[in-house]
Amino acid sequence: MPQQPFLKGIQAYWDALGQPGQPPELGESRIDAFVDLLHVTSSAAHGFRLLETLESTYAGMAVGDSSRPWRLHWALQVGEVEPFIVSDLDGLIFLADTIADPEGKHRVYTLKDGMRGDLEFADLTDALRWMTAQVRHAKGELDDAKLQDIQSEASALLDDEWEKGPTSALYIVEELLDTPLFEAWDAISRGQWPLVESDGSKASVDREDGWQRRLSLWLTRRFLATRSLELPEEIGVSDMDAIHRSLVDHLIDFEQAIHAGDVPRIVDQAAAGEDAKLAKMAVEWVERHDSWRTAASVPAPDEQDDYADEPPPFQHTPFTRKLLHALSGSLDRMVEQGELELDPDRKDALLIELVTAGSDARSIKHMLKKLTATLVDSEHVEEIYPSDGQIQDRLKEDLGG
Repeated sequence: MPQQPFLKGIQAYWDALGQPGQPPELGESRIDAFVDLLHVTSSAAHGFRLLETLESTYAGMAVGDSSRPWRLHWALQVGEVEPFIVSDLDGLIFLADTIADPEGKHRVYTLKDGMRGDLEFADLTDALRWMTAQVRHAKGELDDAKLQDIQSEASALLDDEWEKGPTSALYIVEELLDTPLFEAWDAISRGQWPLVESDGSKASVDREDGWQRRLSLWLTRRFLATRSLELPEEIGVSDMDAIHRSLVDHLIDFEQAIHAGDVPRIVDQAAAGEDAKLAKMAVEWVERHDSWRTAASVPAPDEQDDYADEPPPFQHTPFTRKLLHALSGSLDRMVEQGELELDPDRKDALLIELVTAGSDARSIKHMLKKLTATLVDSEHVEEIYPSDGQIQDRLKEDLGG
């Protein structure tokens, strides 16, 4: 695409910042040149600058440190965007897509408090025009009305087909932010797991631009739904760039910890690391993990024990307590509406049976199926009249799914 408007935009921005002479030689591609420009002008008054993202985001996410934006910076890195900011617009993060759209343009988005912002640009040239106006406005050379006029002309509403799926960088970032990877780490330390519904989609294995970030989103979603990692046969880890290989390595470590019941390597490393806060939180993570593992380990009853045939007491977690409370209300409503006949004295035993079945589910859909099958087949139930599908609908409604 024509370079002249882009080069003029670079010069105009350079001049607005009061930089002497001509800009230095910048990167060959448009996105590289844009990033280099932000780097060499970062110290100028009112200038935009690249956002320094946190390193080793997985350690902070694993131990549950919410005081730093680990999750956001992880999503930005995996989403393959170049984030930049300006001190005059506190809290607003600009995201330049490093992958060009079908017209060869690099779109620019904004995030505010982790949510999509209103200010967007269809290309770097448009972004540079507005950035130049913003600098001049901050220096008192442009009034509010003129800045608004330029913003109206330069910005765009990005809502075409490109933005409706994983071709879009913003779509990737937003979807990564919505995944409960952060919460899964806390949950596994307590013997729980967030319920994530698999969409059943297959990984796209084409090698078109942006394929790695699309694959990383798919891998993250699928891992959270199934607790297992499986790369498509056509893709090898060596085919992926460092940021995406790091995600695969992280999920492999997570999977091994889940199925072996061990403390994950990344938590052990954080506990022994130089970051005092992460080390403290890692130790607390291990203590939580050891606590529920110990509670779940009930010794076999003595052969001479008169109560050897009785099951061990159910070990509750915060999740199972919530599930038990919701199921209790659901059973009461089914009894009241004549859908279920149940001896009140058998209700507690039925609840434990249901919670035991539901707590090990892989997803919401899987949990509903297990709960329904358990309820229908339970010896504690005298009669149940709705169909399996109706029972699942009832449970889904009562459990907030």
